[in-house]
Amino acid sequence: MSLMARDALWLGLYIGLVALPLLAGALWPGEMGGRAFGTQFGVACGFAGLTILILELALVSEIQAVSSVFGQDALLQFHKQMGMVGTALIALHAVLVMRGSYPVEWLNPFSPDSPWAMRWGVVAIVALALLVGLSLFRRRLGLAYEWWQFTHGLMADLAIAGGLAHIILFAGFSSTTPMLALLTVYGCCAAGLRLWFKVLRPMRLWAKPWELVHNVAENADTHTLVLRPVGHAGFPFEPGQFAWLNTGRTPFHWDRHPISMSSAAGDEPGQEIAFTIKELGDWSAHVVPQLRPGHRIWVDGPHGVFTADREQGPGYVLIGGGSGICPLVSICHTLALREDVRPVLLFYGAGDESKMALRGQLQQLAGRLNLQFIPILENPPPTWTGEQGYLTTDILRRHLPAQYRRFQYFVCGPEAMMDAVEPMLLELGVPVNRIHTERFVMV
Repeated sequence: MSLMARDALWLGLYIGLVALPLLAGALWPGEMGGRAFGTQFGVACGFAGLTILILELALVSEIQAVSSVFGQDALLQFHKQMGMVGTALIALHAVLVMRGSYPVEWLNPFSPDSPWAMRWGVVAIVALALLVGLSLFRRRLGLAYEWWQFTHGLMADLAIAGGLAHIILFAGFSSTTPMLALLTVYGCCAAGLRLWFKVLRPMRLWAKPWELVHNVAENADTHTLVLRPVGHAGFPFEPGQFAWLNTGRTPFHWDRHPISMSSAAGDEPGQEIAFTIKELGDWSAHVVPQLRPGHRIWVDGPHGVFTADREQGPGYVLIGGGSGICPLVSICHTLALREDVRPVLLFYGAGDESKMALRGQLQQLAGRLNLQFIPILENPPPTWTGEQGYLTTDILRRHLPAQYRRFQYFVCGPEAMMDAVEPMLLELGVPVNRIHTERFVMV
């Protein structure tokens, strides 16, 4: 199946699942039959918004059948976009139905006149507002990523449970047997996804712990954790993929972080895997440096499609910055291990030399691999003779070979850098299907 056909199939399935309750409501309107169009349209917006929220669980539940096709990072980006769409639909639902059908006093959940159906709706709206607000303003509020992760899941569960109770208790469109059956199926799917994500998946990880072998303090405020599987064979992975790390006492701990492997890929049973982590937040700056050999770590992976193994070409151009250099280093290590002779160009942007993580490894790899390493410093020392400033189209032109349009391009780094690089490559005539990116900006 072609890439376009595959994407169209999944998108069609997604749209179909969102539209299915609307179709059921149109065929079996129940008590909503004969109501004003504005009211019916408002209720339809609520159905569509709630369905999108339920499908949001599927996007972030790390189901291999989906994430292995699109990549977990792409699903996270789609998750954010559709979350805003679902929120807008539910807000529109609230405005339209309150204008056309229900008294404003019902919005007070403590009022004795407010029915339980409306109270559950208020719970859903408040939970959704907190979910969106904490995501949009997390940094301004100083909320740690770990606490945002916990509250995000909790508010999502409350919003979906409250929304389902609101719809069923009001018994408008849901007064018919077909719609009630459909809502039951959707509710069971939501519960099943949470059961998988919160209980079954951690139980599987508990049976396959990993042990910290080395915690190496690198330059640029980074640490490399070298792990080995305990009592199991581990897992093979492809260069550029990532895994979720949980350093809690059990895999049920809610603090999880997506980290790219920085070691060479392989499929030998029991092989060690390395993760290089930059000090960017509370966990990476305070927990990771204190981890000692012997510490148990729960590793959920591999994930992602940002890998050179799936994109073959006569050569590779790797463009990275910040912690985004880690999957690119894994690609270089793997190509060197396989004695691959294809040319590799690696553009690495950093503020200064002290902020270039794993630079020593890259310089060593230049002797084992057909690698051209091009560091770019914003604030170079007086003796610097290399590229300086930010990566530009002119810098790319100076270093790319004549056949560069046939190469595969992998870009990973800060969001602003990636937003700038993608148009540069398109301007140079690089085909869009040869440009591969990975973004992990959760909020």
